[in-house]
Parts: sequence; C-alpha cells; structure tokens
Amino acid sequence: MLLTVIAVIVVLSPIVIIHEFGHYIACRLTGIRVNEFAFGFGKILWHKKVGHTDYQIRAIPFGGFVEPAGPMFHPQDAKEPPKPYEFAAKKWYAKFFMVVNGALFNYLLAALIFAVLIYIKGMPETDPAKLPAAVGTVAPGYPAEKLDLKEGDIIRQINGTLINNWGDLTNALGERKGDLKLTYERAGQTLSAAVKEADFNGKNVLGVTVMPVFSAVPWWKAAGLGFYQCWYWTEYSLASLWKSISRKKAPELAGPIGIVNVIHQAAHRSLLDFVFLIAMLSVAVGMFNLFPIPILDGGYALVYLWEGLTKKLPTEKTLNIAVNIGLYLLILLVVYASYADIKRIFFKPKTAAVQTEAAPENTSEKTNVQD
Repeated sequence: MLLTVIAVIVVLSPIVIIHEFGHYIACRLTGIRVNEFAFGFGKILWHKKVGHTDYQIRAIPFGGFVEPAGPMFHPQDAKEPPKPYEFAAKKWYAKFFMVVNGALFNYLLAALIFAVLIYIKGMPETDPAKLPAAVGTVAPGYPAEKLDLKEGDIIRQINGTLINNWGDLTNALGERKGDLKLTYERAGQTLSAAVKEADFNGKNVLGVTVMPVFSAVPWWKAAGLGFYQCWYWTEYSLASLWKSISRKKAPELAGPIGIVNVIHQAAHRSLLDFVFLIAMLSVAVGMFNLFPIPILDGGYALVYLWEGLTKKLPTEKTLNIAVNIGLYLLILLVVYASYADIKRIFFKPKTAAVQTEAAPENTSEKTNVQD
C-alpha cells in the first residue's frame, strides 16, 4: 500500500509540476504577473516569495495551480480597465498561449521521456518478416498454454511447415485446419507438442505475443521518435474514442481508481515500464486538458479564439453558464470513469483475455502481435 502511494506521488508529481510550469512560463513570456505558483493543495507547508510571486508546496501532493494577477475575464461593468500586468489586459493570443501552454509542456515532458527510453532501449522492430518467431508472453486459457510454450521458445514448424519468422507463423496459423502440431526450440533442444482443434474454441488464436527485438538509434532519431510517440498515442486515443462514439458504445475511460491501479501494476514491474507510464499519463493529461470543455484549458482556449475572431468576449452570463455545464460534465465523466474502473478491476470476466503490458516497445506501428 505504501509503495503504491509513493508510486502515485512519483508518477503524478512531474506531470502536475510540468503542466503548471508551462502556464508559469507563458505568463512570464507574455508579461502576466503571477501571484502564486503552488504544487499541491491544502495547507501551505513551505513558501517563499520572490518578486511578485509566492512559490508554495502544499500538504496534498496531488495537483497544483498557477494564479495569474487579475480575473480570467474582466467584468464588463468594471469602473476601471485591468492593469497592464493582469491576465485580462492581454491580447487574445497571449491569453490563448497561456492556457494551452500547460498541456504543451505535458507533451514536451512525454516526448523527452519517450526519446530517452528509445535511446536507451532502442526502437522495436515492427516488420513481421524481420522478427524471429520467438514467444514473448503466453496468455492463460489459450492453446499456447496447453502446448506448454514458455517465454523465449522459438517456433520452428507448424504442421510440417517451416517457420523462419513471425510473418511465417502468422500465415501458418491463418492456414491451419484441424489439430495443430508444433515443433519449437528451447535452450538448444528441439521439442514437439500438439493440441486438438477443440482447444481453439472456434477461434484461430494461439495465444502468444512476439518477443520484441530492439535496434539502437542515434540520439537525434530518438528525439524525433519521441515526438512521434506523442502524436501516435494522441491519434490512437482519439480514434478509439471516436470509434466508440460512432458505434454508439460507451467509451473506455480510466478514472482515479483505474489510474491508481495502473500505477500500482507498473510499480511492481520494471523501471522502464514505470517511467514509460509517466510519459503515457503526461500525454493523456495534455490531451484531456485541450478538450474544448468549459472549465478545462481547452474550454478557455476556445473562448479566447472566439475573442480573436469577434473582437469581444462572450457575456458574463454566457461564461457562467458554460463553466457550470463544464463542471457538471466533468463530474459526470469522473463518476462514469470510476464506475467503469470498479467494474473492470473488481468484477473481471471469467474468460481470460490476451493483454500486452504497457512498455516502451508499444510504439510506431499498430500491428497485432497476438497469434
């Protein structure tokens, strides 16, 4: 339990700090005075005022905030205009930059982590013809388990067909009819095993994932791939969300319970998996904050884009209504995601599913490595 709490703090802290630092940097660049820059919420444990800014560390280490001078929206009936250093006094593009820069810094953090991991571990090979037919993981409840396949086993033949790579394995499984006889190599020994057609339960799935192969890349290529990963996971997430909506299915969302559960699992795996999770969550936080929902950064950005196009802000009444709608929508999303978390984590289906771990090898190509 203590390890999970520490892991949650370690994962979320850099994501929160970099997000708020993005807002802070934007304020400094655009001449907006910052009254407070706080990490955490609740009671102030430490603070130091430098210039006009009070830097704080608070008791609850989840979240944080940057408080710019002046209100987000200057009252239309105000007797005096906003002061030059206040947020509301700035041009629409300066305000837009300030509200989106937190999310942009989340993407920068993710790109940096992805790049470092790729540079350290290498880039995974995604061409099936270049991947040896080596077993990565074996899913429980599938024929591979009955064949007694283990991680590292190299499959050499399927029903007499020679297997030279993962592409050959996929093709041989696709052409399989009836029982399956398999020859594989383990620690220099050649072994054989067989499984009946009935054990496939009508699905032509063996239940193994490929053992990844990594190739070293120079640092400049790793940097580019780091940014590509941010694009890839954002596009993949949005495409999955749109697919659920277009098919009138409830989208799969992770709420606070699900996020803690994922962090708990990553904390018990490798350090690379744990660091990779920080990058993935940083992408998720950046992407979510850019959604055009009132009360989120993306909602405020939409208001300032409107100001830039029409040369005026929406009325105060309209803004208040929008903020209230955004707040209720956010609460509903959290409740729904929490319900989905509880259902997924504590009421798992009896049939085992094939799942891949979140690790740095989950990159660039949307290939199915389950056979």
